[in-house]
Amino acid sequence: MTTTDNSVHDGVVFTTSQVVLLTGLHRRTLEAFERAGIVSPRRSAAGQASYDQHDLVRLRQARNLVQRAGMDLDQVRQLFALQDQIEQTRQRLDQMVTELWEVLDRTVPTPSGRVFTTGSDGRAWPGRQTMTGRRRLQR
Repeated sequence: MTTTDNSVHDGVVFTTSQVVLLTGLHRRTLEAFERAGIVSPRRSAAGQASYDQHDLVRLRQARNLVQRAGMDLDQVRQLFALQDQIEQTRQRLDQMVTELWEVLDRTVPTPSGRVFTTGSDGRAWPGRQTMTGRRRLQR
């Protein structure tokens, strides 16, 4: 998937020449990785590719998987797709847990009553106790 979106994850953009130098990949290997769907650089109106830090990490991982683990490009692409799916699922789960705690904090009755507090001298006096649903249920 090639986009013309100028936004990148961390704001750093690399040209094809910089990527070749930083990753140690040959330009043709970089093009093969792109054709295989391992990276999808953004393109300028003039067709110039730009890569972000995430792309560099993926390219290095792909190179290592091909060279050291003997994986083919399709296997690497599938592995990255699964990693992306896991990360998306993890993010959705985190969001759902956050939303659940917010609902619980609003809806679960919280105990409120008197408790006794003691000082260092051993004297006791009544105090007020309140706790939220989150503290009561303990994550």
